[in-house]
Amino acid sequence: MTMTTTNTSTSYHHGNLREELMELAEKHLVNEGIGELSLRALAREIGVSQTAPYRHFKDKNALLAALATEGFRRFFEFCTASEREPRADISLLYFGLSYVHFAKTHTEMFNLMFGPVLQPRNDYPELFAAGREAIYRVRAGVERGFKTGVLRELDDVASMAHTVWAAVHGVATLMLDHGDTYGYHRDLDLQAEKSLRMMIAGLCTDPSEVSRLPTISTAYPPESA
Repeated sequence: MTMTTTNTSTSYHHGNLREELMELAEKHLVNEGIGELSLRALAREIGVSQTAPYRHFKDKNALLAALATEGFRRFFEFCTASEREPRADISLLYFGLSYVHFAKTHTEMFNLMFGPVLQPRNDYPELFAAGREAIYRVRAGVERGFKTGVLRELDDVASMAHTVWAAVHGVATLMLDHGDTYGYHRDLDLQAEKSLRMMIAGLCTDPSEVSRLPTISTAYPPESA
């Protein structure tokens, strides 16, 4: 009877279960992928009843959506240097570098955040809101470029922000999925920065600074940030 009471207490009074489920799910995401991931398997590994996780997540995808939302929070922290940069063109460059470096160093999380597993996004309100926050941050950078005269008003703010997003995401996914053919002399970081600089230069009224192509890639975050 005593053992039964103890087990029940462990199963139903696990104060940090939500956080432990997310931490363990991320570990499996990084090490094995999400194919075999299940709430019941995570419960067994943590040592709680197999129904306990369902008090926090209705199914596996709800857990993955929470994990992807946490990924966006980390990504926003990663972008701090770009938001501190006063020049709009260099700020967009730093945003691109932060995006690429995040994809490179947090690949499994990046694929979960932007991949096809969690579709349609409207089914996951917090994740949907995090994605909108990401594009709003790009829009804010474009608006700043318009107001300071650094960026040409080739189209409205939303259209240009999505163009920047598409270009940056394309560079990141090429690095991840086709690095064997994308990298200039196999230096993926250098090629990514050159691609970003050339793209942003096309948006600028005066591209002279951002279009200076480096011979070695810029460390991110930059030391000056």
